[in-house]
Amino acid sequence: VPITVYMREKSSESLIVISEYGQEYGRQNPIRVLYHGYGHYDALQVSPNGAQSK
Repeated sequence: VPITVYMREKSSESLIVISEYGQEYGRQNPIRVLYHGYGHYDALQVSPNGAQSK
């Protein structure tokens, strides 16, 4: 299960990838999380059209 960690870019409020883990295990059922910079993560849900939401 791949895990992708995002962080909100301060200047534009867009999400940037800061880390990826587990690509060697395939791309099925990916987990996406938003890191807030102080030890707190939120899971991101990807809608069918590819947009991400919390």
